[in-house]
Amino acid sequence: MGYVMWVCYLLVNNFGLAIIIFTFLVKAAMFPLNIKQQKNMAASQLFQPKVQEIQRKYKNDKAKQQEELAKLQQQGYNPMGGCGSMLLTFVLLFGVIDVVYKPMTHMEHLDWGNDGAINTVVATAKTAEYASIILTSPNDAQAVIEFLADNTTITLNEDKSNQISSAGEDGTALDVEVAKKTVALTAADLKTYPLTDEQVTVLAGGNSRLSPEIKNALLMAQNNYRSTLYRELNALRTYTYHTDAFSDMAVSQEVRDKLSNLVQNMDFCGIDLGETPSLSHVDSTIAIPIIAFVLSLIQMFISQWIQKKTNPMAAQMGGGAKILLYIMPFFSLYISFIVPAGVGFYWGISYIFGIAQSLITYKFWPIEKLKEQAKKEMDEKSAKFTTTATVVDVDESGNKTERQEKLANLSQKELKEYYRKKLEEARRADAEKYGEEYKEDDSDD
Repeated sequence: MGYVMWVCYLLVNNFGLAIIIFTFLVKAAMFPLNIKQQKNMAASQLFQPKVQEIQRKYKNDKAKQQEELAKLQQQGYNPMGGCGSMLLTFVLLFGVIDVVYKPMTHMEHLDWGNDGAINTVVATAKTAEYASIILTSPNDAQAVIEFLADNTTITLNEDKSNQISSAGEDGTALDVEVAKKTVALTAADLKTYPLTDEQVTVLAGGNSRLSPEIKNALLMAQNNYRSTLYRELNALRTYTYHTDAFSDMAVSQEVRDKLSNLVQNMDFCGIDLGETPSLSHVDSTIAIPIIAFVLSLIQMFISQWIQKKTNPMAAQMGGGAKILLYIMPFFSLYISFIVPAGVGFYWGISYIFGIAQSLITYKFWPIEKLKEQAKKEMDEKSAKFTTTATVVDVDESGNKTERQEKLANLSQKELKEYYRKKLEEARRADAEKYGEEYKEDDSDD
């Protein structure tokens, strides 16, 4: 799945266009399966009177009912004929979700591992995000600086070392360890001396001087980076807003170029497909779930219209089924608000191709045509006919006499079995005549 999307991405160098091409290829590949599904539905309609009769006749005998339904399945009845397409759709959906959540892995093929590029990017992004959260409040930033001075042995950069040297120029004896704590860290230094996860846990604890808002923001960022699902998108978002934190020492130029390319290509018509739509801060991404919801409704109404045209009895579903039918678009709307916009975009594109596919199928593969094909295949399977066979009888003396035997009401399979048995009888007779051992042929040919 990821490799198919990656090839599409290489062709167009844009995440949104890659999703469109990928969805088209998937729908095109699944089109024969959908036609087969429509054919199974047409066959099911032909079997429906028999099914209802069996259910009515054996309503108190479930074992017999299942036995009779099994016989219908041998004739071509397939009650699960439409499930394969649905299961495949869900498998593809989860594959797309994984690709959208992990663009560094699937689109730019950066590697994981302790020394891998993605792990380095994530670690850099995490410390940069911690610093950016703290820097939104001067009081909290000062509290963190004092915490670091009291609890951390700081490896000084060149500027701080110069400050220590200047502090001892008046001839006063200088204790370097004391000087390290005497030289004040500024708020900007928080990106140079990043917080660890352990320090964040302490700072967000109950005894911390930080404000509740900063504590909650730090814990939320920490949890986001612990999740393997959100890690790459969070890191990419942090890179977008805090590119300066990704220095040459932290991340190589080659990796930074790939990140910049990915940030640019995740944008489709002004919508960041890596962002999750939200009602709390409305932006362009909110268009994705709304459009997907509208397209879902349109597809539902078109499917209902086609079903009324082709199978009026099936279209008259019960109230519970109708409620479920209308709930599904709202369910997809809800899901679109808790996953990145790229997933909702894929759903919207799938609905567009699904609508087109339904109309094409209705136009060129109408249900009546499929019913005729299904009926023809059923007739061929269950065809009964009368024929006459020439039978050769051999007596004990080896004398042969021919006679005509009428074979009535046999299917092709039954006729084949009849001739197979006759051939075995003839071979057995020849073996007995010449004193040879006869071995029965167990093959089906």
